[in-house]
Amino acid sequence: MSTEGQQDTRITVRDLQRNAAAVLMRLEHGETFTVTRHGRTVARIVPPDPAEEAVNRAVADGLIDLPELSRARTAAQTARIRTAAATPGDPSLCQVLDDLRNDEGTGQ
Repeated sequence: MSTEGQQDTRITVRDLQRNAAAVLMRLEHGETFTVTRHGRTVARIVPPDPAEEAVNRAVADGLIDLPELSRARTAAQTARIRTAAATPGDPSLCQVLDDLRNDEGTGQ
């Protein structure tokens, strides 16, 4: 594996096969990989987008209604999406999102 830039590492298909676990760990820390075969770029592997992951977790936790989210075409429509009713003692959606953002910042 050779580093092309600060966040972009070139890796051959063979190196990827031999070091998949290490590559995945580096992806978790924000590194991006360009995969090559015979010197030609065949793929790019990028870490997941933190905002997209936060939305996926909110959907999985039932905080956001996926069908409504998929119909939203603008930020204003997205802002009007109903959230699941909270039970007494549950944290607010704002608190949950803050916690998710903090987790992303600390790598948890």
